[in-house]
Amino acid sequence: MNRAVFGFLVAIALTSAPAAQAQDKPTSYLMGTYYRCPQGDVARVDAIFKEQVTPLLKAAQTAGNIATFGWAKHAEGGEWRRLLYIAGTDLEKLAAARDALTKSLMAPEHVKAFEEFGRTCSSHDDYIWRSKASSQPLDAVARVRAPFAMSTYFVCNAHEGEADEIVVAAFAPLLNQRVKDGTIASWNWIEHMFGGQYRRALVLDGKDETTLLKNWATLQDDFEKAAPNLGRRFTEVCSSHSDYIWDLSN
Repeated sequence: MNRAVFGFLVAIALTSAPAAQAQDKPTSYLMGTYYRCPQGDVARVDAIFKEQVTPLLKAAQTAGNIATFGWAKHAEGGEWRRLLYIAGTDLEKLAAARDALTKSLMAPEHVKAFEEFGRTCSSHDDYIWRSKASSQPLDAVARVRAPFAMSTYFVCNAHEGEADEIVVAAFAPLLNQRVKDGTIASWNWIEHMFGGQYRRALVLDGKDETTLLKNWATLQDDFEKAAPNLGRRFTEVCSSHSDYIWDLSN
């Protein structure tokens, strides 16, 4: 099986470490692999993950190499059908844990199942994200999750730093209020460190798919009312996006 099926090359991840260390305050990093899989065959992939990958990730968590991990199922959105993520505050440890996972999956007791996994989910996109703003402590992002998450992945231009400032100034107060009143469970704004076209992502956790869709339906109007000029500027900077809802209730 191609080693790339289940991870990043550690060298790629570590090239981002100097930038990560430039932040003064501890923050969370998330390494995500987004899989494309035929819809009818994913049940077997879920079983392989539960039986063979979950024990390895739990061991890495117990050892302190990762803080948390998750396996998310597509509920709404685009072509990605499954998402594996690991998170922690030490990027080098995350990269080492990901490399160790890949090596473990190539062992004789696992390799046959993961050849099957690779045939079913035959392509994927890899991303490394860093937490920029959140309703959770930045060094504890993704430790506690609700059953569902709505992720909006943004394509942004060279002024993406302005988008970060707008999120903190205008969006965060509205999102924090929605956490307070129970409309959503948490929110996280994450920035691209490595990967594809998406430069930023807003992740909203909630109790179910219906609640998240209702929240999203009113969120843009509230942003426009609260700070119309900043809302327009945000759209200029991050001019397109893709929406997903993930089922985290494994």
